[in-house]
Amino acid sequence: MGNEFLGLGEVVVDWVSLIDHFPEPDEKIDSLRQYLFSGGVTANFTVAASRLGAKTGFFGAIGNDSYGDFLKSDFKNENVDYSYLITKNNKNTPVNFIFVVKNTGEKVIIQSPYMHSTIPKVSDLDEKIFENIKLLHTSAIYHDLTIKAIKLAKKNNIFISLDLEKQIAVRGLSKLRPILHQVDLLIPNKAGAMQLTDTKNPEEAAKKFLDLGVKTIVITLGDQGALIITKNKNVIIPALKVNPVDTTGAGDTFCAALCYSYVLKKFSIEKAALFANAAAALKIQNMGARTGMPTYEEVIQFLKKRNFKEFFN
Repeated sequence: MGNEFLGLGEVVVDWVSLIDHFPEPDEKIDSLRQYLFSGGVTANFTVAASRLGAKTGFFGAIGNDSYGDFLKSDFKNENVDYSYLITKNNKNTPVNFIFVVKNTGEKVIIQSPYMHSTIPKVSDLDEKIFENIKLLHTSAIYHDLTIKAIKLAKKNNIFISLDLEKQIAVRGLSKLRPILHQVDLLIPNKAGAMQLTDTKNPEEAAKKFLDLGVKTIVITLGDQGALIITKNKNVIIPALKVNPVDTTGAGDTFCAALCYSYVLKKFSIEKAALFANAAAALKIQNMGARTGMPTYEEVIQFLKKRNFKEFFN
């Protein structure tokens, strides 16, 4: 049958250190625990979607090294098709360093410089990759590659979702406009949305995205939940309160669950956002970007325990 979802973007190794507080300048502190995980925003999305039940593939690049082998092995274990993964000879696989505070789940991420050098070329993207795909998901980290991918997706009538983070939003509206007006579902975080639109609140930002031609915007608001804005809707879906352990990967899990339930399961956007909030709540109770990413049934059982009767009506 092939893949239903295609993720296009970054894949990295995450070194995660659990600490009891963020250090001051020149302060030396002991790490409580240290972990090695697979990561990367779009790669995490494909893993989360796979666990929920979608057939997923990933397009990106790794170095020809042991870290790259580690990432391929993890994709295989997660049933993600990595046959489109490009191995770059004489390049290094990106390794990020993440520091997580034990009691709050707050994090700091220091990204590898190899995320900007170990990247696929536009010519690496073949139209055959898009055969039978239902959804293309990207973070637009590779600008020219994203432009080509969107063009091929539109040619094949593929739904397009975009996870917009602040580090991409700083590129500016003039650069991102050609991408935004082609997107079917925009999923920015609060900071990214306001950064790109130069607005003071998420509602104003979403309205600007509507003016740019985006039909559906779901802005993630952290522990406040998610804001949904379309031409006819303006509603906040509250977050589900849990005790966070590590918020790394929460946004990726949210995006995957939203797209899975909205595009494949045909949920309403409100119901899909509630489902996505539940999936993210399950994820953040575990250390690591992918640890705790739930299955479909785990999300359903979580919602039943929380007595969300409106979800099941």
